[in-house]
Amino acid sequence: MTQTERLDNFYQRILEQWGKAHGLRTVCELTCRNLSESFSAYRAQLVVAYKSRWKILLEMNDTGIHYQFPPVDISDRNSIPFFQVTRAIRQRTPRVELRDGYARLCLPLERRSHIIGCLIVDFPEHSITEGSEFSFLAALMASELDACLLSESIQDEHDGRRSAERELQISQQEQQLLKEQLQALHDISFKLWRAGSMDNMLFTAVDEAKNLLLIDRMAIFLFKGKNRMQGTYGTDIHGKTVNEHYFEEEIPDLWFTKINKDYRRKEYLAIEENTPLFHELKQVGFGWSAYISLWDEDTPVGWIACDNLLTGTPLHNYHQQLLKQFGFIVSQHLVRRQAEENLINLNKELEQRVSDRTAELEKVNRKLEKISRLDPLTSVPNRRVFDRRINEEWRRAERHQLPLSLLIIDVDLFKAYNDSYGHAAGDQCLKIIANTLATLEKRAGALFARYGGEEFVLLLPGQDKSAARYAAQRAIHAIRELQLPRSKGVSSSPDIVTISIGISTTVPSVQSSPGEFFKQADGALYEAKSLGRNQYYEHA
Repeated sequence: MTQTERLDNFYQRILEQWGKAHGLRTVCELTCRNLSESFSAYRAQLVVAYKSRWKILLEMNDTGIHYQFPPVDISDRNSIPFFQVTRAIRQRTPRVELRDGYARLCLPLERRSHIIGCLIVDFPEHSITEGSEFSFLAALMASELDACLLSESIQDEHDGRRSAERELQISQQEQQLLKEQLQALHDISFKLWRAGSMDNMLFTAVDEAKNLLLIDRMAIFLFKGKNRMQGTYGTDIHGKTVNEHYFEEEIPDLWFTKINKDYRRKEYLAIEENTPLFHELKQVGFGWSAYISLWDEDTPVGWIACDNLLTGTPLHNYHQQLLKQFGFIVSQHLVRRQAEENLINLNKELEQRVSDRTAELEKVNRKLEKISRLDPLTSVPNRRVFDRRINEEWRRAERHQLPLSLLIIDVDLFKAYNDSYGHAAGDQCLKIIANTLATLEKRAGALFARYGGEEFVLLLPGQDKSAARYAAQRAIHAIRELQLPRSKGVSSSPDIVTISIGISTTVPSVQSSPGEFFKQADGALYEAKSLGRNQYYEHA
């Protein structure tokens, strides 16, 4: 941004903010804050002619902005030597003096050919170059100073002297304003009720209260435990409602920390007049400030802070009761909203837990279903699966007139094997045979299952006799290749484990059934056994 743009923005803000200011103090503080924001001014001093002497009305330094009326004498330890002040007054024109690392603006304030004050401001080096750029500010300040000093001097000398008629008029005005603001409280409460979330409710409380209750600045803080506070929404030094959730600090050691004691006594409001005003724990002005406690029955949950930094609007008699009522309203809605959101979160947690448990049950059910479909010894599909599948494939083959083949496989002389080696060895033998045969047939729809004991089945949908014979040959060869040893309990049997297979192939029709089909394959197995085992036999 160019220097011209900065000056234009500076004067635009000054004129807009001065129009709303109440009193010289607010005007001076606004001027310092805008000089600091626009040009990075970090030190300032306003010297005025008061009761025939030069005195300090305002100072700005690293501790903040300090206004004092009546003005105070200039001490020998003043940050700006008095001879520099008097030299700037004699020169009568705005000047910029470049010093060691900074620029000093000397701005004599002239009114009706008389110098009535001098504003001296220090800036970073090269941030300003021409004193004439601030001639308009000098004229404005001189006009305000001339009018306000006279008014404040009279006020200082005659403080407290008002006529009964004026007091009555002010009282009537305040009563009318109180009625309007009580209605505003009702409107605010309705809007808080309609807020869609805790976040929106806190924003609405700050933003609406400032506008309807005519409060310059407001902020809501919530307790975080262990003497810490958490920001929610607040007001910047220009009066805009801003998100301050980032702000989390220990409760500061300032005047309003007595509110901690007030909490123990369940006090609701603490007000201080003529006190420093702060923004982010740095003093930025002077005026009145109020702190309204927020309660959940007997438990403190936070507080509302408000002040008159921007316009200097005085504190009225009705403000105390008005702010208390506002604190009650916000407390009620805060507690209600917290309870609602806690309930919503609890319901979500319960729903999530139910969902998690449902998913776990479904997983367990799937596992149980899978287990129920497998033979526990060999881990291949069991007879239950086979019985269902043979009926399904029978209907499909009948509908499309496709061939269906079935192989019934039996381990030869398995009882003798068990008698010789024991049942544990027999179980191991069945596992090896099942794992071997289960990997042989890869065609779609094929099912290999344990039917019972040492008997297995291989269902081949869509496969004709030649495919069934080929599958039987491969199965017999694969078991022979295992070379599982077996004692020669029968003279004619080989000394390795072998299998016999019965084959049946058909195209299903209404004249036949799956049961007859199975009996045909079973009969073929019987024939294979009768012919000497270790072979297959096909039903004619």
